[in-house]
Parts: sequence; C-alpha cells; structure tokens
Amino acid sequence: YIKGQPPLEPWHKEPELVVWVGIDSPHTVSGFGITLPLKEYAPDELKKLIEEEGTSQFEEIIAKHDAERKKSEDLATRKKEAEDVARKVAESAGVELLEDKR
Repeated sequence: YIKGQPPLEPWHKEPELVVWVGIDSPHTVSGFGITLPLKEYAPDELKKLIEEEGTSQFEEIIAKHDAERKKSEDLATRKKEAEDVARKVAESAGVELLEDKR
C-alpha cells in the first residue's frame, strides 16, 4: 500500500510517502516499509524509486539477518565448547555435571 504521512514524530520532520513492500513466499508473508519524499510522481518514476529503495533496504535486512544468525551460531559454538570442557572437568573430578538444557 501507499499512504501519505504528515511529520508526526521528531524523526519524521517532513511529510513522507510511505510504501509498504510485501513479500510473498510459500510459507509466510512479510514485508517492510520504505519512505519517499511526499510529492507527485510519474508512474515509471515511482516504480523505479520503489524498486531501487526497496532493493537497497531488502539487502540491508538480509545482511542484518545474516549477521545476527552468524552471531547466534558463534555463541552456540562457544557454549558447546565451554560445556565440553566442563564435562571433562566434571568427569575427571568425579562430580556430576549440571547441564543447561536450553
């Protein structure tokens, strides 16, 4: 959808044209919003701007998701390494290992 947005918040100092870009996939529907200056656009101009800004923001979203996934994977790896060391220490000391089931 497209709607006009007046300057409502401190970070929205100028009126904007808000465009919601929907992404359909087999298992979900998601999307994100982009903002453009509020003015009249020729149809081809608007389509080109939406495509350019949408592509740019989508690439940023994917990069952020990839960085968060890598951070999560790194944390899981470090946790497993720490648990392996704790398991060896507990076994050699003959004490019970308290495992985190999360």
